Amino acid sequence: MTTPLTRYLELIPHIGAGRARALQREGCLCWRDLLDASRPLAGLDPTLWDTARAAAEAAQRALDADNATYFTTRLPPREQWRVLVQWLDRASFFDIETSGLEADSIVTLICCYHRGQSLCFLADENLDDFLELLDEVQLLVSFNGSSFDVPRVLDRFHIPQLPCAHVDLRWLCHHAGWRGGLKAIECALGMRRPPDLEGLGGAEAVWLWQTWRDHQDVKARRTLKRYCTADTVTLYMLAAHLCRHHGADVTLPVEADLWDAVHAALPDLGRPDVCAEFADHAQAVAEPPPPKPAPAPVVAADLFSIAQMVGGMTDGLSRAEKQARLRERWRAFRTE
Repeated sequence: MTTPLTRYLELIPHIGAGRARALQREGCLCWRDLLDASRPLAGLDPTLWDTARAAAEAAQRALDADNATYFTTRLPPREQWRVLVQWLDRASFFDIETSGLEADSIVTLICCYHRGQSLCFLADENLDDFLELLDEVQLLVSFNGSSFDVPRVLDRFHIPQLPCAHVDLRWLCHHAGWRGGLKAIECALGMRRPPDLEGLGGAEAVWLWQTWRDHQDVKARRTLKRYCTADTVTLYMLAAHLCRHHGADVTLPVEADLWDAVHAALPDLGRPDVCAEFADHAQAVAEPPPPKPAPAPVVAADLFSIAQMVGGMTDGLSRAEKQARLRERWRAFRTE
């Protein structure tokens, strides 16, 4: 049975789009057809034909060996969806959170939807276990991971490269005409996150980590894990939508079932009680002369409502720009 990957004849040297169409007209639709041909096709001379056959044999061996890396390192970015289709049922979807965007920021959390399970690896607890998990992964899938998540992981674990294949959905979405960040694309495709996670972004993830690290707020820890896990689950759904977009016969996961599994593994404990940074500020300015009404403590509901309000003002901005805009709003909020 042929697949979108085995039908990609342009993987073979000396075969471009035009020659691939010529081969198809002669009945050569996949690598196996090329190997079974009794004579050179599409005007290839015997020397080039032998080179093409050798490359087809190597590709077939890699496929038989389940070697996804062979193909992610050879297919152009816009064709990586073929690898996604081939390994979708065995892919692992991951996302990371960091303590900020600065050069010295640390990886605080890595979440991975792996073989039907939502796994979390938190700094100062079990973060190093993610490196062991990578040895079990065949295909790692991210959104913008090539630019952010993967370099951070390599730096954190002091390794030169991933031990597994990697596909970045950001560029596959771009070539499919789906523009914007992960959450914007989710919305366009009709996906909905649980109510407690709507409106959260990278800036809130930083504050949730700080609240857990500095005050051991278990609600902040749980919300951070649920937020990052939600990214991995939506990556799985997005990957399936991309495969379907390209005409692949894949089954879309049942969204409600995935969220039920997240709730079972990581029940919602409610929002963090207090955002410590702003609660400290409130206490510091509570009694200055002349007397002023003490500002109310900044609770998580304030944090989330402002994040949602600012979110509507930051559509189309980069992650760094969104964080800068949100920090400006917070500074204004603190002086009101």
